[in-house]
Amino acid sequence: MTTVLIITAVFLLVGFLCFIFWRLEKKRTGQFALISAELKLNFFPKGSTSLFERLKPFYLFSKGRSRKIKNLMEGEANKVELAIFDYQYTTHGGQHPQTHRQSLLFIRSPKLNLPDFSLRPENVFHKIGSAFGDKDIDFETHPIFSKSYLLRGDNEAAIRGLFNNELLNFIQSQQKISFEGSGDKLIFYRHKNRVKPEEVESFMEEGFQVFDQFLRST
Repeated sequence: MTTVLIITAVFLLVGFLCFIFWRLEKKRTGQFALISAELKLNFFPKGSTSLFERLKPFYLFSKGRSRKIKNLMEGEANKVELAIFDYQYTTHGGQHPQTHRQSLLFIRSPKLNLPDFSLRPENVFHKIGSAFGDKDIDFETHPIFSKSYLLRGDNEAAIRGLFNNELLNFIQSQQKISFEGSGDKLIFYRHKNRVKPEEVESFMEEGFQVFDQFLRST
């Protein structure tokens, strides 16, 4: 009898937590819908397949499984095509799968001409990988950048040409940002960080700062 009660209590607790999560996600979607209207952007609560196609070149969208875009706000601002959205994917972490969630800003502009690259904060596993031959593009002139960030891409010469002193100094001044480039497209995010509804506009401003830095470099 005790075992049955324990199992029942566990199921009730899990069900309650799932209900709370569902309510919070529903509230978040409603808030993003209002923000999208204020910013005069189109809103797609379940994302769009066309955006997934445009995001295929990026490393982030090759990771894990069960990839989902939610709360997509899409349109034009500052004369560029943009999208702001929640993105999640699942990876295997030991014996249990892990779901990673973050907010992203996607910018597409004909003024960009970027080599394919990805940049994200470097952790101990990246350092171990580098010791076994995984490529990390470092800059002797910027040891703090090289220690803090993992920069990868096939065309090293083009990437080194893009990441000039001004851009490297800017990245060093930021807090654990991640971004990737490919041709006329750029994405900006912080790993495992979803912006709050009231932070959307400041998140856009940060992303456009990154965009402006790349415009100066290309």
